[in-house]
Amino acid sequence: MVTTPPVITHPVDLTDNARTVLERRYLLRGDDGAVVETPEEMLARVAESIASVEGTAELRADWAQRFYDEMAALRFLPNSPTLMNAGTDRGTLAACFVLPIDDSLDSIMSTAQAAAMVQKWGGGTGFDFSSLRAEGEPIATTHGAACGPVSVLRHYDDVSRLVTQGGKRDGAKLGSLRIDHPDVRHFIHAKDDGVSAQRFNLSLAVTDAFIEAAASGGSIDLVDPHAEAARGSADAETLLDEIAQSAWETGDPGMVFLDTVNRANPTPALGAIEATNPCGEVPLLPWEACTLGSVHVARFWDGDVGALDWAALDETVTLAVRFLDNVIDAGGYPLPEITQAVRGNRKIGLGVMGFHDLLIAAGIPYDSDEALDFAEELMSRIARTADAASAALGEEKGVFPNWERSIYHEDSGPAVRYRNATRTCIAPTGTIAIIAGASSGIEPLYSLAHTRRMQDGTLLDEVSEAFGEAARAGGFHSPELISELAAGAGLAGQAAVPERVRQLFATAHEIGWERHVAMQAVFQRHTDLAVSKTVNLPHSATPEDVRAVFLRAHELGCKGVTVYRDGSRAQQVLAAGERAPSAASTRDSRRRLPDERPAVTHKFRVGEQEGYLTVGLYDDGSPGEVFVKISKEGSTVSGLTDAIAILTSIALQYGVPLDKLAEKLEHTRFEPAGPTSNEDIPFATSIVDYIFQWLRLHFGDQAPDRLHGPDRAPIVTASGLVCPDCGAQLGYAERCLLCRSCGYTKCG
Repeated sequence: MVTTPPVITHPVDLTDNARTVLERRYLLRGDDGAVVETPEEMLARVAESIASVEGTAELRADWAQRFYDEMAALRFLPNSPTLMNAGTDRGTLAACFVLPIDDSLDSIMSTAQAAAMVQKWGGGTGFDFSSLRAEGEPIATTHGAACGPVSVLRHYDDVSRLVTQGGKRDGAKLGSLRIDHPDVRHFIHAKDDGVSAQRFNLSLAVTDAFIEAAASGGSIDLVDPHAEAARGSADAETLLDEIAQSAWETGDPGMVFLDTVNRANPTPALGAIEATNPCGEVPLLPWEACTLGSVHVARFWDGDVGALDWAALDETVTLAVRFLDNVIDAGGYPLPEITQAVRGNRKIGLGVMGFHDLLIAAGIPYDSDEALDFAEELMSRIARTADAASAALGEEKGVFPNWERSIYHEDSGPAVRYRNATRTCIAPTGTIAIIAGASSGIEPLYSLAHTRRMQDGTLLDEVSEAFGEAARAGGFHSPELISELAAGAGLAGQAAVPERVRQLFATAHEIGWERHVAMQAVFQRHTDLAVSKTVNLPHSATPEDVRAVFLRAHELGCKGVTVYRDGSRAQQVLAAGERAPSAASTRDSRRRLPDERPAVTHKFRVGEQEGYLTVGLYDDGSPGEVFVKISKEGSTVSGLTDAIAILTSIALQYGVPLDKLAEKLEHTRFEPAGPTSNEDIPFATSIVDYIFQWLRLHFGDQAPDRLHGPDRAPIVTASGLVCPDCGAQLGYAERCLLCRSCGYTKCG
């Protein structure tokens, strides 16, 4: 339907960083790759599209303008796929999906195909593998043995690598398994090698019975889902310790509390909930998707009167509920089963961002009882308002089609005619928080400053606006302090910073885990779906601390929990390698090439860049040197490839395995990138990526069908993880890695 475009009345007040993120990841581009819309035009495009499902031209024009004004004021933003794809002919407006898996080869393969289609459309996927029989169990029809859930998980990870999403969003994945599955221990350690299933978050679907057994020293039966018979037992306390140890080391697995989730299932007649989306905040039935958005709550703080403008917040929440409900009809879905499930229950999830910003504006430390009380008041108000808005929509437009099979039907108690089976959810805000200039979700600030890489390659330390103002007002602002904060330091020990300021600006790793869990529980009490939050622990935390987090989260009614210990993933990667040989042992081990040696020269093209790769060979045919010549002599890329070639040649001659070099350098991302002239390597993320894919294909140990290699984790430094796009440090929050410099994330 034709909708009158909204009037762009004023520019959107964006930070430089927000504009950079929008240009890199959100704004539409022409055939030549150039940006062809402004941020204001993007929001107008989205508003017009989402209002197009209203019933009359007058309503469409009115709501398009109101939607635009709300987004342009940065009071509300929908999730990234809606901003990227609304009003275009590509992708989906929903962020994540849950796909079913049954215990048959047909189901396993058809779900893999469905997952590929979802990822192609720009969505992430959650899977529960609990229906699959354990590894080694007999298969009567083939007289063989089952491969087990972990093998299927790894297969889906391989499928994910084959699918591109146009460079906008990577397809996040979550795999879950019931705690009483016979392969539970194998699943816990599915990612331990640092190579397998790295695109997946892992969650254990934990039951009340397991928690009770762990607390009482009991055991649980391990039940084969195919035979529905016990295949042994496990000491619950020992198993919990093993889970805690793994999460302490790697951040995986998290936990989803299955019984807590299903006690809040609004449509139990349609089936039990078994899986969540990749970030854990949306428990869904098979084929359902999440339609998410967030209110920037700090925008409603009135500094003149020192109070929250509750009436204005109510107006925004009411508008946001209508917006998200419209998204369900405005967007398309990759598969008919998804369309039917999504529109049958019309689940939406409205949440918040900028919560720590709001606490700072109100002068309330995150690590305080006052913050918990404020969170209770805030989220209970948002929930009541969202419920009322959905009920009003139910009267105006009709209830969701499965309403009569829901807990809201009069047969289950007093009838409530909601338009949406769920209304609220605390989702990862990731890049939309950067756009809005907000702290992420309900998380405390991950850091007070970060280092941003400018377009010319220079580095700039950027500080939190609120802290920068406080530091200047207090007379303790200095370049040295900002540099220390950007390097990962907190305010503890900064004698020049007043104690009250240190309390107010305490970052995620400075706040005790008890407060993290308590805050999550407060928001969960007033949230229909679940809460995406990470319990950040300092590097000094113990596995016993992780165990305590799991138990406390269950006790307080959280639907799931994720733990990340500072530096744990870095430690995992470093520990996975062998001890480096001493200098003395390698000094004289260089294997030089003969003066006359055979060579292979390969012509290639990456994007619009042509080049030649020459590999010098030993007598046995193994590579010993690499030369790269590209057409733009004297360019930065030419100099970089020369340096890489020299270092590769030296490494090969000192015995570094080619596969190890390829493992570290494949998937390096920088321009030029794009389609290649080689049908065996159809796409490369850089010339270096192409070179090492080609070298691995022709000289590596792996077979050609493993050409693309394992999905590499981001680069690791001593202080943590580094963004694979821009090189800035990543933060871990809301169960997602996020770069606040360029907006790289797999979730937001």
